[in-house]
This record gives sequence, C-alpha cells and structure tokens, in this order.
Amino acid sequence: MPKKSPRLLLITSDWPPPGKVIKRSAELLQAAGMSVEVFAFRGRNLYNYAAAWTQLRPRLHPGRYDVVHAQDASNALLAFPKRVPLVLTFVGVDSRLPHRLAARFLVRRADAVVVESDEMRGRVPTRAPVHVIPLGLDETTRADRLVAIYRSVVKG
Repeated sequence: MPKKSPRLLLITSDWPPPGKVIKRSAELLQAAGMSVEVFAFRGRNLYNYAAAWTQLRPRLHPGRYDVVHAQDASNALLAFPKRVPLVLTFVGVDSRLPHRLAARFLVRRADAVVVESDEMRGRVPTRAPVHVIPLGLDETTRADRLVAIYRSVVKG
C-alpha cells in the first residue's frame, strides 16, 4: 500500500498574489503527490497579522492538515497556538530585541526547521531537527527533501 502523502498548508506573507517561488514550490510539492494549500496574506503590519490569524484559525486543525510550513518565523505566528505539526523555514532574524525573542520562541516550538546553509544551522536555537536545503538546489530535489521532512514530522 503506498504511503499517504501529508496534507500541507504553506503559510506565506509573500502576497499579493503568492510569490513565484511559493507558487512554484506548491506546484512541485503537488507533483510529488502532496495535497497542498497556500495561505497567503499581506504581512506588513500587526493588523494584517491579526486579521490573517483570525481568518486561518477555524481552518487550522488536524482534520484538514497534517503539517503546516511557515515560510519564515513571523509567518509562524499564525500557527499558534499549535494544533498541527509545524515546519519553519528560518532565514535569520531582525537584530531588534523583540524580533529576536519572538523568533527564538517560534523556532523552539517548531517540529522541524529548514535553513539554507550549515552556517545557519549553527544559529538555530532549537531541539527540533534542522534540515539544510541549499538555495541552489534543483527544484525537484528540493521538493523531494521537503516531502521527506513533512513525512518525518507527521510520523513523529
């Protein structure tokens, strides 16, 4: 019996509309057999985050998704309090104290973290598995690695 692919929600503030990178990533993950939904919002201010959180909360439950992938730490805010396992792409943090503290809080609560280099891996303050997926990696290999990460988190 084939493995059931996780139902994935990608959260991104790369809007409007979802950026080319997110759109292409969703297409590749779907081609790899995933069920993918993208939640895109304009994340420029606190009001937009609050509105997005309010909109997403009723939909964010294990009956609908198996795993959530937030495209950066600030987007991960929408997944809290956590109802579904969380994968977080960590790209670094703003040097201002509130941003650093928020990023540390969110990264420590992720079920897996994706970074772009071994150097970044060393800067991630988490006990969760940290996976390096370099930016220059071809799209298909990148999608395959993400699918493996999602499956490991869902099994977890």
